[in-house]
Amino acid sequence: MRETIQLLRGIQDLDRELFLVRSEQKRLPEERERRRARLDARKQEAAEIERASLQLRMRIKEIEDITTSQRQRVRKLEGEAANARADTALIVAFQHEIRTLRRDIGESEEEGLGLVEQNDALKKKQEELAAAIAAEEADFAAYDKNLQTELGAARARADRLAAKRKEHLQDARVSPDILSQYEKLLEAREGEALALLESKTCMGCQTSVPNNVYVRLARGTELVTCPSCARILYLP
Repeated sequence: MRETIQLLRGIQDLDRELFLVRSEQKRLPEERERRRARLDARKQEAAEIERASLQLRMRIKEIEDITTSQRQRVRKLEGEAANARADTALIVAFQHEIRTLRRDIGESEEEGLGLVEQNDALKKKQEELAAAIAAEEADFAAYDKNLQTELGAARARADRLAAKRKEHLQDARVSPDILSQYEKLLEAREGEALALLESKTCMGCQTSVPNNVYVRLARGTELVTCPSCARILYLP
């Protein structure tokens, strides 16, 4: 069994490195997606601001059209009032409508000024956001280029390690059952299927083991696992 443990330790050294490389192969694209998502969120924010600005501009144009029409109506009423010198009741009616229109024009102009200020603020925010997006796009392009280089190197390294592992397994005399147990632990324990037992403490989970576990391991006649983390134990 001691020979089997030594063989597994040799495989473990390769698998530890292989696990790290594969983790990196997974992490790098995930990081890229997070950066891409942040950039897309910025663009979405810019699009929402543009939509809000468009709505404001449409409302401002609508107010301008209404007040233009109202001013034309005021001028027409003023002319009609001037021509209705003898009809006092008609003049009063004209004057009342003129006052109402002027009040409405004033309120509309006040609303329009407020909307213009809002739109100006949105334009400023748009400009700032556009500059930030341009800078982030440039950073992302550079990052993506470097990432592709890193991924290529990681793939090549993983391929070399996998080939070396395959050769090691072909040379190693490890029973299928033990190898299957090792493989499951490798996946469950993030690349660390084995653990050193030092001073009756598992170095994988830092848990003290019962004395009988140490005795069984010292005999070297069976595969002994940690009662806590289930890693295959070995002695210094």
